[in-house]
Amino acid sequence: MITLISPAKNMRPRGREGVVPRRPRFSESAARLLEELRRLTPAQLESLMSINPDLALTACAYFAQCDLEAPGWTALTAYNGLQYKNIDPDTLSGEEFAFLSEHLYILSGFYGLVRPDDGIQPYRLEMGGKLRFGGKNLYQFWADRLYKAVFEKKEPVLDLASAEYSKAITPFLRPEDGWVRCDFLVRRKGVLKTLATEAKMARGQMVRAIAQNRWDSPRQVQDFFWNGYGYSEALSGPGVLVFVKA
Repeated sequence: MITLISPAKNMRPRGREGVVPRRPRFSESAARLLEELRRLTPAQLESLMSINPDLALTACAYFAQCDLEAPGWTALTAYNGLQYKNIDPDTLSGEEFAFLSEHLYILSGFYGLVRPDDGIQPYRLEMGGKLRFGGKNLYQFWADRLYKAVFEKKEPVLDLASAEYSKAITPFLRPEDGWVRCDFLVRRKGVLKTLATEAKMARGQMVRAIAQNRWDSPRQVQDFFWNGYGYSEALSGPGVLVFVKA
């Protein structure tokens, strides 16, 4: 089973002791994006990315300093968001980290697809942003390449990514593909809904559980239980696993 997650907007460049970073699969495509991104001023990035001036300056500095030939930082430790804090990669054993390196992909607007031990540089580039590259948005730029890479082993794929990043894959899905989405729901005033903050935490905890238990099928993932979230057979169905907080 392959598990997909989203990247984090914030980064904290650091490596994993004992892990030699691998070169990301789509580094040449990232180099093409970088060439165009370096032409943009902080003011242009601020407008096109809908971010504040400080973040625009940071993004501009990232692109200016980016060296795609350098070893980089292991992706799972370099991203710094709520989901990644819940994965807590620093406390995973070597065997658990290695398991994720073969079973987890992080979707990325800049790198396309990265594995936990891929070496990446700090960047800020959202998949669903307004930026255009040769007249194409990032979904059009990557086209079906990420879909083909994710399904090349013909294994089931567990979708723990946000809608923004899942959209890089879902338009190309075929009936025979083993695509399984996970939803995390909370009941509020009698209505089941997704709470973004809790969903990010639950996704991170699920990735951690996958590593610790070596789960390799969607059926095994049904055993996940965390912070009151448990599998709901009644709400789940073909292609979707639903976890409801009691």
